[in-house]
Amino acid sequence: MTQERHIFTDAQWQRIEPSMPPCKGRPGGAYRAFFDALLWLARTGSPWRDLPERLGAWNVVYQRYAYWCKKGHFERLFQGVQQPDMEEMMVDSTCCRAHQSSAGARKTSGEQAIGITRGGRNTKIHAICDALGNPLRFVLTAGQRHDSKPVPELLDGLQAKALLADKAYDSDKIVQAAQKQDMDIIIACRVNRKKNPRVLDTHRYKARHLVENLFQRMKVFRRVATRYDKLDVTFLGFVHIAGTMKWLH
Repeated sequence: MTQERHIFTDAQWQRIEPSMPPCKGRPGGAYRAFFDALLWLARTGSPWRDLPERLGAWNVVYQRYAYWCKKGHFERLFQGVQQPDMEEMMVDSTCCRAHQSSAGARKTSGEQAIGITRGGRNTKIHAICDALGNPLRFVLTAGQRHDSKPVPELLDGLQAKALLADKAYDSDKIVQAAQKQDMDIIIACRVNRKKNPRVLDTHRYKARHLVENLFQRMKVFRRVATRYDKLDVTFLGFVHIAGTMKWLH
């Protein structure tokens, strides 16, 4: 019997069904079995070929999943469920170990966002969340890339009253970009910062733990905690599914 946490509840499905892309000749509810299969895969981290028959033929599910990833459907569904509190935004990153099955993709197949660090092959997920710790955007990079590099992409077009981050994000470029958007800067200063030091609002800074809690909640999904996908577009699809589930709870 399928466990409750491996399928969408009726309430959850009602929230995402209106954002489904059109399907000729089929009602929107026809996608529900497809999404239950993806949720099962995301939760368990199992190989595609181990998908239970009750959830569909694995190759059919995979082909549709890969197509939806390339079309950006999962990102749009993720954005469609958002009702953010923009009092504050928090940015951070986490590393995900790349499994051996993620290796071997041709360079011509697409971006891979896998790097080599002391811990081995991994991918870094960069995230920005709202004042309640709900995710707004994700960006993937190779594991060795510095945390601050994708911040302009994460911030682009978002408006909040304050930006919270740890000292890894203490760069003039990030501070100036946030100030241009009239945001308060609540970023811990590096110990070697000599120019334009800031006084940290320690009370507000405590809220930064919410973005760390976000990663903890998302890594309950084993296909997010460990990367099994060869291409970043298919790995990012599962990241968006996990982010969507964070909003639906």
